[in-house]
Amino acid sequence: MGSPLESSSTRLKPVEAQPEPAPRNVVVVGSAVAGVGASTLAALLARELTERGCKSVLVDADLNGGGLDVLLGVEDEDGSRFGDISAPLGKVDGKALLRELPVWDGVPLLACNPWRSENPQSWEIQACIRALAQVKDAVIVDAGQWRGLDDIPELAQATHITVVEMTVLGLARAKVAMQSRGTAERQKHGHIVGVEPRGVARGRGVTTLEETENYLGHSLAAVVKPDAKLCGELLDGLGLRRPNRQTVKALAALTDELQESLEGKRVKHGTRTP
Repeated sequence: MGSPLESSSTRLKPVEAQPEPAPRNVVVVGSAVAGVGASTLAALLARELTERGCKSVLVDADLNGGGLDVLLGVEDEDGSRFGDISAPLGKVDGKALLRELPVWDGVPLLACNPWRSENPQSWEIQACIRALAQVKDAVIVDAGQWRGLDDIPELAQATHITVVEMTVLGLARAKVAMQSRGTAERQKHGHIVGVEPRGVARGRGVTTLEETENYLGHSLAAVVKPDAKLCGELLDGLGLRRPNRQTVKALAALTDELQESLEGKRVKHGTRTP
């Protein structure tokens, strides 16, 4: 005669481990194509948030491009890059990791240098992002064109900022990329930033704000105009310095909106700690 515990109504079943909820303080900056300024915007956002009192960390997850430390002028600084990180059992000590990272303008940076070492596996990126999210107010991730990142829940469920070039071709590429990744649906809780192209004659080749929003079916959080001085300094290898007033104004508006999405907002909009 069987035990009562073996009956179909009372049989004990093993409890399946439930996945940890994704952190709510991760922000992903991406674009449909390279060269539209997503990496620059990610860095500026991390610096702006930190100066406002929302301590941030930058993560370079652009597996095809990388080199965010080079862009920011800290490639010669000591510290760990993704190729140096070990994540046994998918776990990383966030505080220990922070101590090993180079710092740019008060913002720790976990860079990716695919020409120096093998790219991290998706589970290694996931472990680092989750660990950093536990010890920082915000984790700003440069996702590039999202190659190799689609299966990382911490990124899929993050706040998204999509950078689009305000040209006919740029908008077409952005729309296709957003639809293919399902970003169009997630973008209801995200932000789109329009970037006007460099090197075009005034009034030629640039779509208007109204045309851009109508085509994408979404309002823009900010529009960034060309900043010749900033671009020149980057090309000269001087790192990312201070943008012009127009860019500062657009960045402030975007950061104001972004703070609404972050967990544990610590400062008022538009303010910086002394």
